[in-house]
Amino acid sequence: MLAATLILLLVVPVLWTSFFLVAAGVHESLAYDFREAYLPAAEAVLDGNSPYPALDDPRLAAETAYVYPPLLAYALIPFTALSENAASVVAALFAFAVLAGTLVLVGLRDWRCYGAALLWAPSVNALHTASSSLLLAFGCALAWRYRSTVWPLALSVGVAVALKLLIWPLLAWTLVTRRLLATAGALLVAAVLTLVTWGALGFEDIGRYPELLRKLAELEAEESYSLVGAFAAGGLEGTSARILSGAIAVALLVCCALYARRDDDLRSFTCALAAALAFTPILWQHYLVMLLVPLAVARPRFSAIWLVPALLWAAPREDNGSAIQTFLPVLAAAALVVFVLANPGRRSRLAAEGVR
Repeated sequence: MLAATLILLLVVPVLWTSFFLVAAGVHESLAYDFREAYLPAAEAVLDGNSPYPALDDPRLAAETAYVYPPLLAYALIPFTALSENAASVVAALFAFAVLAGTLVLVGLRDWRCYGAALLWAPSVNALHTASSSLLLAFGCALAWRYRSTVWPLALSVGVAVALKLLIWPLLAWTLVTRRLLATAGALLVAAVLTLVTWGALGFEDIGRYPELLRKLAELEAEESYSLVGAFAAGGLEGTSARILSGAIAVALLVCCALYARRDDDLRSFTCALAAALAFTPILWQHYLVMLLVPLAVARPRFSAIWLVPALLWAAPREDNGSAIQTFLPVLAAAALVVFVLANPGRRSRLAAEGVR
């Protein structure tokens, strides 16, 4: 039994992930998002130029345009000192360290869970692309770890929100759980980082940034794994799909508040993350790495639920596939969220703990 466990949850994950990343390196697609979008944006801001494409730029349709807040571009400026290939390798190694650090931060000790995390298609997708989703997951882990503090929590949430607005429901979580000083601090941190980085660009393109995001959603939403994409695949398109997705997200925020009233921190936190995934009109597999955080807290010992996202290898990572493939990530995310809500594990003890 031990030998089989070692093979399944240690040997296979390490070999498979290594093979996948080496193959990506051979085909010059290692750290794809970093190479195609993040690094060019860092080079642009270093030269004093805007990192944002025109609305008719073909990179938007090719999904290689930089469309994130400017903070990420500025943060990656040190990578511009390296060659593109060297920077991509360093970014991939850094992504791996961030993934491992996310699990360490929430106190995960079972090595089998680390192996299972490497079997997740979303995890390997995030490592392959060196996606900013890993930074968001790390921010979520920091927020949970330091939930009983003020400024460490505020910094964790504020930086994450400034990095990608997708994660803003964490602000709702800190608010409804009556962490008022941390909420105010997070808003201040996010506002300062946003203003400073946009200011460094001379506020160039800030006026058309919302339009850029709308254009991106128009191009990608129904081809992604978001609720909008799932509803579109089911025949519900356009405004109706967006309204229904928004209604589900709002319902999750209501659940976040209701659990907070019961001092059920983990369930409230999980609903906030689920709301973030429900609100976004564009969702790719690597976004689901954020769900590693509540799962690791609720189930710190290996069980079958840890292998559910491995089923997403049956779905493509470049688009949302066809037939059942389109719905697999939503179903996997729902399974993880429902599991945590139904089996929050050590929540009573954990709610009373936290770093002080």
